[in-house]
Amino acid sequence: MPDFFEGNPADISWYPPTTDEHKEKLGNFFSTKAAPPKTLSKIPGVVAEGNKLAPGGNFQSWSILGFCWGGKIAALASGTDNKLFKAAVQCHPAMVDANDAKAVNIPMAMLASGDEPAQDVKDFEANLKVPKHVETFSTQIHGWMAARADLENPEVRKEYERGYKTVLEFFHQHS
Repeated sequence: MPDFFEGNPADISWYPPTTDEHKEKLGNFFSTKAAPPKTLSKIPGVVAEGNKLAPGGNFQSWSILGFCWGGKIAALASGTDNKLFKAAVQCHPAMVDANDAKAVNIPMAMLASGDEPAQDVKDFEANLKVPKHVETFSTQIHGWMAARADLENPEVRKEYERGYKTVLEFFHQHS
């Protein structure tokens, strides 16, 4: 997992943002250190570094998987200038914007939680013109496939496993 925030992530106490101060601090973080254009410029270097570590000096292909904020990065990295990735998946994505989907030029999957705005997910899907899989896990919270997963809960565990199976099948089919 690349450290896109260079050792300075958002303070966990700001999430979920329950006060105006927390909302302001998170907003500032996402418009400065975590601004998507700043991150997108780092991705080719991450891929190049990964290829250096590969047996034989290069992987055959790359795909991208993003959780929450990383879902936005995966969507933007899959746009018309993409020459790095063969497929992309977003899991409980943040900042879903239907306009991002218009530029996607590789197969894209989106696994939304019940917390993502349903109309945003629907509009994003409608604008995808590539092979796609868009599904809302309506009984799951934002973060169910990452740090917020309560794997002691059998229903969460079942959907968590189904989510990862869906991701793997999508990558297997499109990478």
